[in-house]
Amino acid sequence: MVVKLRLVFSISIFFLCFCGFGQTKYWQKADSRSRNSQRQTAELKVNNGLTFSLQKEAFFNELKATHIQKSSKTIIFPNEDGELIPFAVHEASVLSPELSKKYPQIKSYVGRSLNNKKDRVRFSVSQNGIQSMIVYGESKNATFMQKVSDSDNEYVVYNRKDAYMMNTNFICETTSLIEKDKGPSALKLVDGQVLRKFRVAISATGEYTEFHGGTVPDALAAINATITRVNEVFETDLGISLEIVANTDQVIYTDKNSDPYGTNLNSEVQNTLTTVIGAENYDVGHLFQKDENGGNAGFIASVCIDSRKGSAYSSALIPQGDIFDLDFVAHEMGHQFGANHTWSFESEGTLVQAEPGSGTTIMGYAGISGNNNVALNGDDYFHYYSIFQILEYIKTTSCAQEISLLNNPPEIVPTGNYTIPKSTAFRLKGNATDVDEDDILTYNWEQINDGIVTHNTFGPTNLSGANFRSLKPTVAPSRYFPKLSSIVSGNLTQTNPNVNTTWETVSDVERELEFALTVRDNALGGGQVTSDLVKVMVIDNAGPFVITSQSTNETYAAGTRQQVVWDVAKTNQGPVNTQKVDIFFSANGGASFPIKLADSVPNDGQQDILIPGFATPTGRIMVSAHDNIFLAVNASNFTITPSDIVLNFTQLQHEVCQGNDLIVPFTYQTYNGFTEEATFSATGMPPGLSVDFSPTSTAVNDTTVNVTFSNTDLVNPGNYPINIVATTENVTKEVVIDVKILETAFTNVVLQLPTNGATSARIASQLEWESNTSYTSYDVEIADDAAFTNIIETASVIFNSYITTDLVEETTYYWRVKPKNSCGEGTFGPAFSFTTLELNCALEAAKDLPIDISTTGAPTITSKITLLNDLPVADINVNLDLSHSFLADLEVTLISPAGTRVILVSNSCGGNQDILATFDDSAEGFICGTTPAIMGTVRPLGSLAAFNGESTYGDWILEVKDIAASDGGTLNAFSMDICVEGTFRADEDKDGVFDDGDDLCLNTPMGATVDLNGCAVYIFPIDNFEVEINSESCSNQNDGSLRIVANVNMDYEITLSGNGINEDINFTNFFFREGLSAGTYEICIVGTEDDKVYEPYCFKAIITQPPPLSVTSKLSASGNQTILNLEGGDLYNVELNGIVTQTKSSSITLELKQGINQIKVSTNLPCQGVYEDQLLLMDKPVVFPNPFEEEVTILINNGPDIVNTQIFNYAGQLVGNKDYTLHGNEIKVNFTGLSQGMYILKVKGEGVNSNFKVVKK
Repeated sequence: MVVKLRLVFSISIFFLCFCGFGQTKYWQKADSRSRNSQRQTAELKVNNGLTFSLQKEAFFNELKATHIQKSSKTIIFPNEDGELIPFAVHEASVLSPELSKKYPQIKSYVGRSLNNKKDRVRFSVSQNGIQSMIVYGESKNATFMQKVSDSDNEYVVYNRKDAYMMNTNFICETTSLIEKDKGPSALKLVDGQVLRKFRVAISATGEYTEFHGGTVPDALAAINATITRVNEVFETDLGISLEIVANTDQVIYTDKNSDPYGTNLNSEVQNTLTTVIGAENYDVGHLFQKDENGGNAGFIASVCIDSRKGSAYSSALIPQGDIFDLDFVAHEMGHQFGANHTWSFESEGTLVQAEPGSGTTIMGYAGISGNNNVALNGDDYFHYYSIFQILEYIKTTSCAQEISLLNNPPEIVPTGNYTIPKSTAFRLKGNATDVDEDDILTYNWEQINDGIVTHNTFGPTNLSGANFRSLKPTVAPSRYFPKLSSIVSGNLTQTNPNVNTTWETVSDVERELEFALTVRDNALGGGQVTSDLVKVMVIDNAGPFVITSQSTNETYAAGTRQQVVWDVAKTNQGPVNTQKVDIFFSANGGASFPIKLADSVPNDGQQDILIPGFATPTGRIMVSAHDNIFLAVNASNFTITPSDIVLNFTQLQHEVCQGNDLIVPFTYQTYNGFTEEATFSATGMPPGLSVDFSPTSTAVNDTTVNVTFSNTDLVNPGNYPINIVATTENVTKEVVIDVKILETAFTNVVLQLPTNGATSARIASQLEWESNTSYTSYDVEIADDAAFTNIIETASVIFNSYITTDLVEETTYYWRVKPKNSCGEGTFGPAFSFTTLELNCALEAAKDLPIDISTTGAPTITSKITLLNDLPVADINVNLDLSHSFLADLEVTLISPAGTRVILVSNSCGGNQDILATFDDSAEGFICGTTPAIMGTVRPLGSLAAFNGESTYGDWILEVKDIAASDGGTLNAFSMDICVEGTFRADEDKDGVFDDGDDLCLNTPMGATVDLNGCAVYIFPIDNFEVEINSESCSNQNDGSLRIVANVNMDYEITLSGNGINEDINFTNFFFREGLSAGTYEICIVGTEDDKVYEPYCFKAIITQPPPLSVTSKLSASGNQTILNLEGGDLYNVELNGIVTQTKSSSITLELKQGINQIKVSTNLPCQGVYEDQLLLMDKPVVFPNPFEEEVTILINNGPDIVNTQIFNYAGQLVGNKDYTLHGNEIKVNFTGLSQGMYILKVKGEGVNSNFKVVKK
């Protein structure tokens, strides 16, 4: 597969000047930090860097006395912090002797720091200046020095993480070499005590030569600088040195128009080197080109193969500097020597894609992988897999010159493998030695699980690939997973990480993590490298292991006794089986944990410790497995306040055999200048026990005091808390210690479970016995004979229980326990016996298949197997037939009835297709290079053993998630080979009713629905009946109806009851009943078809009647509209002032006119009634009717409370005067007794003053 990645960087540069460092006679700080930064950075962009000027003559004079391997000279180089570091250097030529004589001004050197021998320098010099690289023993990025492009004597010094090439669109077009074998097994890598020297032929295009000055010496100087840096890595990591062949200058071209290179660089450079150099005169060839960033090695593993060894090229717009030298040239040469890519953001099928995302080592793609970037720049070392692949290949070649080395390889003490709880941090510790005292060993712990891991899939539930990025080698032999600062902050997991974040996460699911420890001796002139492989099994049934105490910022006085509490989370049981833990203290907020507070104490979830004597606001606690790698840190800093006196006991719990004396030492410590005399005493002593102090008093800091307890034979065995007290004139300090007096006579241990003679015991049985405070440990023996001549299993535990691990089914076992303590041990007491259950297996297959996997969206499909036996699982294998056109899209998971999830396949096998396999924990891991991609018997990504011990009863679900569109497929078949402890109850007809119990119908047809007795019951199809319910047309019309149509003809009987009706009616396919009043009716239908009687189909029918019409009105805020709320009908007729509007809405707004508005609302059902209303909209009072007979009505909108009316006849005489109280908005004025004719009616009140002419008729 050809991988093409393009990413353009455009990052501004600025240089920082750190002042105050010393000057040498040849290195001086530049005059200005800001002088024309664009001129200085034509090739390179640096976030932080320093600029130095060089006195070339003085510098080169220092080098004159240095000759190849004969003498060394002290040369000083600046680092990116402005420090001037002296190095003892000697020449390490990259040019062949002939070439070196021809170009004496071009040289290379290597040296080791005189300040810190862990640090090395590698540099080249020429007529064009200096290029250097400082490599650190600590986990720190290298320091590079590059000449400023248009300056004769200025150099920029920077750390690699701060540098970016401009326009880094790097494309590695090398086709990966697909591997068929899974994983390495070698423990030693570069250990043959030889340096392999390969002759390298470097050709240069005319553009490359022009970029570096236009002449052959200029280009050769640049080539020398690049290979110098490449050799630093190759010699250290691989024991390989490259020497530029004598006639390389014949293939350095100065004219781009006449050089032999065009568009087929791989074949063109191969032909050029073969023709000009000669195949017999070089071992590996490469072309350097100035063009678009990219490269192609031509072939993986081509060194020494005449037709392939010269087919590689590296191209860059700026073909110089550390990124060109290491990310481009060393990367492509890594391919030539046999290494594949180690990044994992997409599949190459090489089985070495063990760096998450882009990766960061030389064979990774750091900085050019979009959101899969782990970092913006790669690191200057090879991954374990790259070293392994290169060494495996060059062992098959013979073209190198092998130079014997006196350098001895490091020796690693193997650590073994571990089982740890899920969701828990851990620490891997290396242990290596080297007989060469001057060698500086560096350690590199790397996860080596192959698998596709992208920004989107990285996380704690990933079951393939790496959970942890590679980090630079360091002199520290251990590595925390994740890094310690993440553990302290509680960030154990990470999902969807971004560039320059940790790319580290613990696993929340059961899986196997594989690690390689690579130890380099970093010897100058050819390193030796060894490795150790470690497997870490994360299990699902234990963890997370966490500290639950000190979860808030508590305050403790120095020297006080406090309790640490943690969640054991089944880690003291198998398979983790960690019996003891250590407890450590940090005073710097968890940056380090140098103080051990408790050593090898029981992993029982709590332990008292003594707070150290010094004050700090940032105390932290770590609890770490004593014989394992997992650990936890408490959640919060706590404060330690100072104390004048501290009684510093190394431990608080002590044991003594009854009859012996016990000496308990402590250190008397004082703080804050405290000088008072302290006298020692003890309180809380049990009767008969004596105590003496030596000395009895002191005022001297750091005095060792011995507390001697005697006469223990006078005290009953048991645990006694005793106060040790220091008393001065003004201060009293005490510490409680525990003194346990142990029995020296041992009684037999009382066995409890399983009870003696028990049958039906689990294969993994928990043995329990009576505890005794005098016993600190127990030996357990299990045999298959009463005489214990054939012991099957043994264990030594500190708790009073043990879970068996090596038993088999249907076997009688005998077990016994022996007590022990520091005084001695007892004897094995009488044994108990038990018999394990038999083991039975069955094949259970899903019946709901096939199921298609859609090509649309991101579908999830499930298939179900229902098991009715309730038995503990002993073993499960999964058989799967699945067709899919792009397996990397799929996550296939088996889910038990208890909810336990085991992932079989997850984003595996890239674009390969199909699965036809049996998943078995005991098989080898699957390899994706076949068709189907996964076939045969293979190991799943998760562990099917996670189901062991769970009940079989319930639904077992196979879940297939397809995370991407376009590709689809089919789940063709799914079955389980399931083994249980016990005997399956028979159910031959598979009706769910066991044959040995309630099944009265043993031959029920397969798939039939049955009752509790296992007899078939017949149920109408879910769509057999069409039901139509019609309610009453109007209230009390009693014209509701019920209509039922059956889709299947048979003899039906319907029972209809409710509202005084109770009828049984027969029908064949149609039923109709009318004349129903409103109410609820119960309907049940039974059917008979030949000898089949169907189960009743019952339901309720509700007949309703139209409710009365209900209308409420509300005047709008403006007063010009009214809003009617309508209920009871489906269609409303709304009439306003004679105009009718129909609406189905439950609300309508009407525009009102001035004066009287007549409103009428009705429905199409007369029985619902009619609503009528009259609304008055007016600015002044209105009088009506006019003319009138005896009285008029005055309408007043928002009128006053009291209204006065006066009646005048036509002659102007007052004939009526009355005050009215206004109720609502109308007043009725009576004209009784007045003659017919015209009158003037005056209306007065607050805000009202109107006159009306009215006529009485």
